[in-house]
Amino acid sequence: MLRLSVKSVRGHLVRFLLTAFAVTLGVAFVAGSFVLRDSIDATLDNLITAASKGVDVSVRGTLVDPSRADGARRPLLIGLADRLASVEGVARSSPDLTGTVMIVGKDGVVVRNSGAPTMGFAFSADDPAFTVRAGRGPGGPGEIAVERVTLAKSGLAVGDTTTAVIAGEVRSVRITGEVEFGSLFGATAVLLDATTARAAFSPDGTVSSITLSARSDLTQEVLRTRVAPVLPPGAEAVTGQEVTDSTRDTVAAGLGFFTTFLMVFAGITLFVGAFIIVNTFSILLAQRTRELALLRALGASRAQVRRMVLGEAVLVGLLGSAAGIALGTALASALKIAAKSAAGIDITGGLPVHVRTVVISVVVGTVVTVLSAWLPSHRASRIPPVAALRLDAVVPPSGVRYRGLAGSVVGVVGAALLTVEVIGDDVNWIVAGTGAALTVLGLLAAAPLAARPVVHLVVAPFLLTGVVARLAARNAVRVPTRTANTAGALMIGLALVSALAVTASSVKASVADVVGEQLTSDFVLTAGGQAVPSGVTAGAARLPGVRSLSTFSAVEVTAGDLRTYANVTTGATLADHVRMDILVGSADALDRGEILVDQSTATAQGWRLGSDVTATVGTLPGQRLRIGGIYADSRLLESGMIVGQDLYRRAVPASTQQAFLVLVRADDGADQARLRQALLDVARPYVVVTVDSGEEYVDATASQVDQLVGLLYVLLALAVVIAVLGIVNTLALSVVERTREIGLLRAVGLGRLRLASMIAIEAVATAVFGAVLGAGLGLGLGVALQRGLRSEGLEILAIPWTTIVGVLVASAGVGVAASVVPAVRAVRLNILEAIATE
Repeated sequence: MLRLSVKSVRGHLVRFLLTAFAVTLGVAFVAGSFVLRDSIDATLDNLITAASKGVDVSVRGTLVDPSRADGARRPLLIGLADRLASVEGVARSSPDLTGTVMIVGKDGVVVRNSGAPTMGFAFSADDPAFTVRAGRGPGGPGEIAVERVTLAKSGLAVGDTTTAVIAGEVRSVRITGEVEFGSLFGATAVLLDATTARAAFSPDGTVSSITLSARSDLTQEVLRTRVAPVLPPGAEAVTGQEVTDSTRDTVAAGLGFFTTFLMVFAGITLFVGAFIIVNTFSILLAQRTRELALLRALGASRAQVRRMVLGEAVLVGLLGSAAGIALGTALASALKIAAKSAAGIDITGGLPVHVRTVVISVVVGTVVTVLSAWLPSHRASRIPPVAALRLDAVVPPSGVRYRGLAGSVVGVVGAALLTVEVIGDDVNWIVAGTGAALTVLGLLAAAPLAARPVVHLVVAPFLLTGVVARLAARNAVRVPTRTANTAGALMIGLALVSALAVTASSVKASVADVVGEQLTSDFVLTAGGQAVPSGVTAGAARLPGVRSLSTFSAVEVTAGDLRTYANVTTGATLADHVRMDILVGSADALDRGEILVDQSTATAQGWRLGSDVTATVGTLPGQRLRIGGIYADSRLLESGMIVGQDLYRRAVPASTQQAFLVLVRADDGADQARLRQALLDVARPYVVVTVDSGEEYVDATASQVDQLVGLLYVLLALAVVIAVLGIVNTLALSVVERTREIGLLRAVGLGRLRLASMIAIEAVATAVFGAVLGAGLGLGLGVALQRGLRSEGLEILAIPWTTIVGVLVASAGVGVAASVVPAVRAVRLNILEAIATE
C-alpha cells in the first residue's frame, strides 16, 4: 500500500503539490516564528553578554516592596562607589551613570529608531563593555563618542559637530570617537565624559547601581562576600551571573508573547489550509472511484484503502512541511530586514534552525494533513467493490440537508451564547469564546444549504450573457459541499479581516471620542514616546498668551493588591485641561499632598473621601496617602489614580523624573496661530518635540491603531492567499473531473473565450459566496467583541462599510484571478481526446 501511495502522489503530482503548498504556508509561520525567535534570542544574548563584560558584582538598592520582585529599588548614593573601590579584591568600581541622549544627524533629524531607547552612558577608558574603534573618548562637556551603528545612521563622522539633547538640555557637541558595543537591538548609544554624565544623569547624587570588577584571581562569589559587610542599609550585592540570568529571564518572558502572537496566525493558516486538504482529497478520491473499487475487488481491505490514502497524506504533509521550514526561514529573514528598515532594529543573531524547529514543524504539518485527510479516507474505504463502479461524486441532497440542519442548530446555539454574554455587564470570555467558535463551526457546516441561493444571486448579473452564466451557476452548485468547503477557507480569512476592521474602527472612534470629549487643551506637546525636555516645558510656560500649562508624568503605586501607574499633575491646572466629573472632594487636594482616585478603584478597594491608604509610591515605601477626591471613571485618565507633583518629586529620583505629555491652554481671545508658532519656536531646538492642536492630537492618537492593524492585515493576508489557492485547486480538479463534458461543450460550438468566461463566473460565484459569509460572520463577531469590551473603553461601535464593501468587491477580483490557470488548462484541451475520456 505504501508503494501505491507513492505512485498515486506521482500520478497526481500537480494536484498534490498545490495541496502541499497550503501546508507549506501554514508550517512556514510555525518555522518562521521559531527561527525569528531564536535569532532574536541570539541577538539579545550577545547584547546581554556584551553588557555583562567586567560586571563581576553589581551593587544595587533593595526592593522598595519585597513582595514584588519586579518593583522599584531604592537609589544609592554615588559616593558609595569610592568606598567600594577600597574593598580588597575590587579592581574597578564604577557608578552606573545612564540616561537619555539624542543627537541630530547630518540630515537635521534626530537619530532614533521608533520607540527604541536613546541611551547615554559615562565613558571610561577601562570599561570593557565599549571598545574605541576610531578617534578617542570624550574628554570634556562639549565632546561625545558615538556607538558604531548609531554613528552610521546619523551620517556623521568622527570630528563632526552636531547638536545633542542631553537629559533634556540642548548642547552643541563634537564627535571625538566611534565605539563598538555589539548589537543594541535598535537602541542608540552616546557616551559622555564622566563629569558631564554625572551632572546630567545624577543631579541628586544617586544612581540605580554600581558595577564592580574583580581581580583576576577572585571569583564573583568571593568578591560579593567581601563587599557585603561594607554595604549600607538599603543596598545589596549580587554576582554578575545573577544579573545576567535575571535579565535573560525577563527578556524571555517578554518574547513569550511575541512567539504566541505569531503562533496564533500559524494556527489560522493551518486551519484554513485544512479546508483545501479536505477538498482536494475528497475530489481526488471521487475521481478515483473506479480505481479504489478495483483495489477492493482485487482483495484490498477497507483498512488497506484507508492506509493508502493516509499514506498519501503523510507524503504530502512531509513534503509541505519540509518546504515550509525553508519558506519559514526565508520569512524570518524578510521580517528581520523589515524590522531593520522600518524600525532600525538590527537582529544580528543569524537564522538558526534548531532541531526543535524542524521536529515541531514536521509534526505539526504532517499531523494537520493526516487529520484533514482522515474523513475522505474513511469515505473511500467504505466504497463497496461493485457499487463503487456506478457511483458518481455527487453528495446526496439528503446529506446536505442533514449537515445543514445540524450546522444551523449549532450556529444558533453558539450565536445565542455569544449574544447573551456580550450584552451583559460582566462578560465571561470563556463562554463567549465558546459561543463564537460554535457560531463559526455551525456556519461552516450549514454553508452547503446557502450555496445554491447565494450563488444564483451572485450569478444573476451575468445571466444577460446567456447560457454561459447558467452553466457556471450549475457547475458551482453541482456539489454544494465542495463549493461550501472551497468558500469556507476564504470565509475564515475574510471573517477575520472584517472582524478586525470593525474592532479597529471602533477602537479609533472610541479613542477619538474619549480624547476629544475630555481633553480641553488647545495644544499638546509630545516627544514620540520619550520624555518632553524640561527646557521645552519651562520655555512654553513663559510665553505670552498661555493661560495655563500642565505636565503629565507617571509613577508606580502599590497599595495592597492594587498596582498601577498613577498619573502625576497639579490640581491647579488639571481642571483647565481635562474635563472630568469629580463626585466628591476637589482637584485642589493634589496640591495639599492628597490623591484622587476614580469611582471603580474606590469601590473595589473600599475607599471613601478622607480614607487613609498605606502605599508604596515609586521608591518611597509605607507612604500614608489620603483620598482627597473621587472622580467618575475616565478613559483619558485610565490608571484610576492621580497624585501630585510634590509626592512625585520625592518618590522618583531626579535623574528619572520626566513628563511624557505637556498640555497648553491659551488665554481667551489669544491668537492661536501666533501661539502655535511660538510653541514651535520653543520646541525646535529640541528636535524631537511635536506641537499638535487638540484636534491633531486626537487624530494622531486614534491613528496609532492603524500601525498595529496594518501588521495584522499583512499576517491575515497569508490566510487569504491560502484560500485563493483553494479556489484554484478546486477549479483545476473540477476541470479534470469535467474533461469529457468540456469536450462535448466545445464540440457543440462553445468557444474558448466563452468557456474561459464560464470558469471565471464559476470562480467569482464561489469567491463572492465565501466573501458574503465571511463578511457577515466577521461583522457579527466584530460587533459582539465591541459590545463585550464596552467596560474596557470600547464604547462606540463603528462599522467600516467601505472596507466591508471593498472586501466583497475584491473577492470578485480574487475569483477572476483564481480562474486563470484552470481556464487556460480547459481551453487547451484537445476536443476529441476530451470526449474520449472516461
